[in-house]
Amino acid sequence: MRKNKGFTLIELLVVVSLIIIVVGVTGDIIVSIVRSYSKTQITNEVEQNANFVITKLEKELRNASTVLNQTGTELQFTRRLNSGGYKTITYDIVDDGTITREISGSGEGPVLLINNSDIAGVYLIPISSSFSDETVAGGPTVIKINLSFRQIGNPAVQFTQKIDLETTVVVRGSY
Repeated sequence: MRKNKGFTLIELLVVVSLIIIVVGVTGDIIVSIVRSYSKTQITNEVEQNANFVITKLEKELRNASTVLNQTGTELQFTRRLNSGGYKTITYDIVDDGTITREISGSGEGPVLLINNSDIAGVYLIPISSSFSDETVAGGPTVIKINLSFRQIGNPAVQFTQKIDLETTVVVRGSY
């Protein structure tokens, strides 16, 4: 009797087929994990920037003494200091897709409030973002804030994130 060592062609084809299936399934899982991670990163960056801006703006505006100027893209108001003086704060929606905050007399100039880096940055959509006066005659000053954020980058990528925030703030110093 003769002993043959090695594999038959059928056995070899079965093993190669199983390896191809395992590699394919593993590859799909890895691609899915990477896509999910990218989606989460983009969503977190846009949400964090949007929440930071709207929370800071609401808090300062709610505690304002008076609203000096309110146009579609600029909001200027005064705030009373603990020392008894006043400071003027200006929020400006800039055409380049950013929002800035400036305190008059501080010497700092406008401060950028969002991350606008090329890779993981956030863009404020100027056309969809605005400040409007919703004050009813004889009532307290009411300012409506509409801000629309999206991630910077090519919108043709697999996932894009856009967040629209709308809030109305009653200025405490006006009643």
